[in-house]
Amino acid sequence: MAKELPPILRQYDRLIAVGVLAAVAISLLYLVVFGLQAKEKEEKYKTSVTAPSAEPIKPADFSALRKAIDAAAKPDPKAALRVRASAEDPDLFTPERRVFCIKCANPIEFAGEDSDVAQKCPFCGAAQPVKEKIDYSTVDSDEDGLPDVWETANKLNPNDPADADADNDSDGFTNAQEYLAKTDPNDAKSHPAYDDFLRLGEISGTKVPLRITNAMQLPSVKDAAGNEVKVFDVTFVSVSPDGVAGTTPLRVKTGAPIGKTGFTLVRYDRVDKKPIKVGQHGTTQLIEVSTALVKRDSDGKTATLTHWDPKNPDWPGEPLLEQQARLSCEIPGVEPATVTEGGAYRVKAETYAVKRIDPAAKTVTLERRADKRVIVLGEAGLVQAPAAKPAPAPAAAKPAGGQAK
Repeated sequence: MAKELPPILRQYDRLIAVGVLAAVAISLLYLVVFGLQAKEKEEKYKTSVTAPSAEPIKPADFSALRKAIDAAAKPDPKAALRVRASAEDPDLFTPERRVFCIKCANPIEFAGEDSDVAQKCPFCGAAQPVKEKIDYSTVDSDEDGLPDVWETANKLNPNDPADADADNDSDGFTNAQEYLAKTDPNDAKSHPAYDDFLRLGEISGTKVPLRITNAMQLPSVKDAAGNEVKVFDVTFVSVSPDGVAGTTPLRVKTGAPIGKTGFTLVRYDRVDKKPIKVGQHGTTQLIEVSTALVKRDSDGKTATLTHWDPKNPDWPGEPLLEQQARLSCEIPGVEPATVTEGGAYRVKAETYAVKRIDPAAKTVTLERRADKRVIVLGEAGLVQAPAAKPAPAPAAAKPAGGQAK
């Protein structure tokens, strides 16, 4: 006969069903409690959030940002880069001014020129000088010889050294030359004077084709007024354009034509012989230095010849009749020109009248028509610029055959 099971084992299926029902009941209870707590939290959140204002929010102004971005994308080459004086002057892409600490040399904020408070370095704690005056008129950031203050005032870039050699107003002068002359580099009518840029080239002209080789005094005669006039028999030789003297003598008396040369002997001025040192050893000899005034028959132009002596080292040579000079100007766009006495040389809007050409001194005297200022130009440039003076009255003409005193 089989053994009978204990009572609890005989009811195990009922016990499992009771356990399952209990677990389901606990789960339902938990869900109810969790739902109530979640709802309570939701209510608390809703009550804590402030209701939005009905007033619309103004859109942000990005015009300064757009302007700064455009300037950074397409920078103006003539725009001067500035530095903020303080943090209270905000500007995108523009740093505030900083200085080096006097002790640790770290860059620190610039307190200002007139600060009465000793600023301390945030790195080392050293006190910085106060009320230090900075002379900005001499600051030259790009080291082109033009101060930053002047460049900024005249629309140049203080960080671009190339603008010193530029010509903003196209007047022929660089910005550096305009700065030195204290003129406006942006105004073509304001520029340095052209005087310092004028140059003298070759002085040339038509030479008198005659040389005096000898002279002999003849008996004096009386003119129509009864005055005694000295007469000379003067010997000339012709000279070719290349300076070669002929061998055929041309003897002529005072007041007579000199052969077929087209010249007339107006006057012979006898002077004492001059002691001149000649030769390698410097021997002093008496050299004839008398002169003759000759006139060209075609136009009456006169010239003075000095007695020719091959031993005379001071002999001036044949004088020039039509003296002309080559003038130029070191300004772009101004062409050189050959001028004569009485002519003019034009430099852009300025005109210089040619008053005198001196081949012996190798100078040309010019008068600036704008203000009557007289300048003397030599081979090396401007010799002097004296104040304008009235021309001296011409000497009275002497009668033909007269003797100079």
